[in-house]
Amino acid sequence: MATSYDYPAFFHPEQSPLWLASVLAALGRPGPAPDSAICEIGCGQGFGLCLLAAANPGRQFIGIDLSGAAIAQARHRARAADLQNIDFICADIRDSAALPDQDFGIILNHGMLSWVEPPAREALFAFIGTHLAAGGVAQTQYMSAPGGEAFRPFRQLFQTLAGRADPVADGLALLRQLRDGGAGFFQLHPHASQTLDNLLREPAGYVAQEYLSPAFDPLPFASLADYATRHGLEFVGSATPMENIDAISLPEGLKSAIAASADDLILTETLKDLVRNQAARYDLWQRPAAALAPQDHMRALADMWWGLLPAAPKLDAASKALAFPTRIGTIEGDPAIFRPLLDRLGEGPARFDQLMELAVFDKRPGLLNQVLQMGLHARILHPVQGFDTPEAAARLNRHLLAEAKAGLEIPALAAPPLGSGLVVAGGDLQTLAAGTAPAWLRGLFALGST
Repeated sequence: MATSYDYPAFFHPEQSPLWLASVLAALGRPGPAPDSAICEIGCGQGFGLCLLAAANPGRQFIGIDLSGAAIAQARHRARAADLQNIDFICADIRDSAALPDQDFGIILNHGMLSWVEPPAREALFAFIGTHLAAGGVAQTQYMSAPGGEAFRPFRQLFQTLAGRADPVADGLALLRQLRDGGAGFFQLHPHASQTLDNLLREPAGYVAQEYLSPAFDPLPFASLADYATRHGLEFVGSATPMENIDAISLPEGLKSAIAASADDLILTETLKDLVRNQAARYDLWQRPAAALAPQDHMRALADMWWGLLPAAPKLDAASKALAFPTRIGTIEGDPAIFRPLLDRLGEGPARFDQLMELAVFDKRPGLLNQVLQMGLHARILHPVQGFDTPEAAARLNRHLLAEAKAGLEIPALAAPPLGSGLVVAGGDLQTLAAGTAPAWLRGLFALGST
């Protein structure tokens, strides 16, 4: 009998409202209303959406998935934490009568488009086109061409082994043997080796979803843009902050060639994908609207608060450049720019306009905007919010800590000051569960002093 695989719990910080608001502000685009509802299509077992609901109790959340078992898990976790602002629906995106009939400020979809047939993609964009509120944003994550094309041989291997008792374990073992033995495929596609390392660390259910699903289609940006355009949407940028900054995400020698195509969106994005050998995209879509006027753009930036994440480095006068991995290689961050920023935020959260008072950013809002987005991308900085009602996050986090103690994999905990979730190392999970974690860490996760 073949092994049965359950899709694991995941949390994607790019889906959080503050992350998306900061990216849109950086791009000079209007954002959704701060209390607008959020919908996730293909929510799986709802782990990430529960984190967001607990960290943003003033918003309403709806998760939709085709799997009855996944929705049952999602509902169980939400009930266990007594989350009052979230609901889950078991439905097919192609069945419009079963879907919610309301508008949403944010619509999320992660890891579905490349693993379904075209009618489901059409239905997803039809839902977005119908239910995205004015000023709202939709995020779609998918396996993209050309980089994703390299993984068709991975899929073929797993499909060939599908009749075995454990095709995931057998497929990974064979791929590792081929890679370590110097197989030509891995010589030709170096990024496939890193992806294999990632797969070896992932739960088997994730690998099965990626490579044993009936559909597998790395998509060119042009095909997604076609769906979006037909449903009244326009591309505004990426939820991956670094990819919105051409100055550092494109090789110097190719910037002029890409800039020459600036009046042709499809050509520009296609060229960027070729340059980056893009294997995944996190596209952002809105209804066509004018970009923010300069004064409104500055106001959107100035009003945003920023804080340090636990992973933020400590820089001193002898520190070397910060390393920022990107699809074209590692980008270096000048410590003379980052040190005063990190020092200031080490004293506590600050607004963008307060950070502008640092000498290095005087009269250089563009530089500060870029540096903050780099820090967001690297998971060392994050927008922060005031928070007066942490009870929902506390309930969910206590439940998740109990799940972790029972041996379940817990990817993240709800962090109300971030309006998001945050990955927690195993040792910290243990000290948080025991009530012995540092006060600042307990406060981040609304766990109080015990």
